[in-house]
Amino acid sequence: MIEDRYLANVNYFSRYCKADDDRFEIQEKINNLKILLLGLGGGGSNILTLLAGLGPKMIRMVDYDRVEASNLGRQLLYREADIGEKKTVVAKRAINEMNSNINVETVDKKIIDVNDVVELTEGIDIIVCAIDEPPFLIHRIVNEAIVKVGLPCVFGASQVSRGRVYTVIPQKTGCFDCMNLNFSKNDPKFVEQFVGFRNIQFAPPSIAYGAGIFQLTASIVDELIRVVTRYAEPKSLGTQYEINYEDGNSFTHKTWPRFESECPTCGKGDVSQWEIFQYYQEKK
Repeated sequence: MIEDRYLANVNYFSRYCKADDDRFEIQEKINNLKILLLGLGGGGSNILTLLAGLGPKMIRMVDYDRVEASNLGRQLLYREADIGEKKTVVAKRAINEMNSNINVETVDKKIIDVNDVVELTEGIDIIVCAIDEPPFLIHRIVNEAIVKVGLPCVFGASQVSRGRVYTVIPQKTGCFDCMNLNFSKNDPKFVEQFVGFRNIQFAPPSIAYGAGIFQLTASIVDELIRVVTRYAEPKSLGTQYEINYEDGNSFTHKTWPRFESECPTCGKGDVSQWEIFQYYQEKK
């Protein structure tokens, strides 16, 4: 029996159903979903709020940080009274108040290697990666972990006025390292430009506009639901779906292939054969 709180969702998804389809099936799939959410910052906290309205069975959320005053302009899950508290503690309390049907698990931890992610995946159906530290390296870490355990992951990233979403389904789409190989093969300046960005010593302040972040996080959550339920075709399978916050336009980049014989992570390739990967390491 679908609860009243989800009936508006059911009515929306019904638009995509055929006449003889069970109109409740999509919401039922969501209600049985177990999600691993990595990060409770600008992206993750707003993703969590949207998930509360959808009602998955379980959310396991991971973060190590505390709420700061500087978070409040874009991380609207948190309140002034929460400053100084652990984000995991505040987030669990908030979600329990929003939707007590959701089983909320918290892990107070900073992700630093592949095993950190693998250990969090037991019983999980899909992962959302909303963390950006260590810079550059974290998506490789999460990518390797999801390939090991065979779980899909929706990744999100924001860069001032633009946001990007991409999804990896191990053995079905190209992975994050396949994307790096694709750029290495097709853009002669890719490695040089990556190294330039990687070696910049200046650490810019956080540049994030709440309304822009909401555009990105809404797309991430919708993509997650598309991947799991197929109520509509996903937009970011093995490709980057990009949103321009300034004019509201969005477009999908060219899909990158899976390089089964060359990728060192989802294929049979040798990491030492590709220059780009030597630059994916945490700066000391």
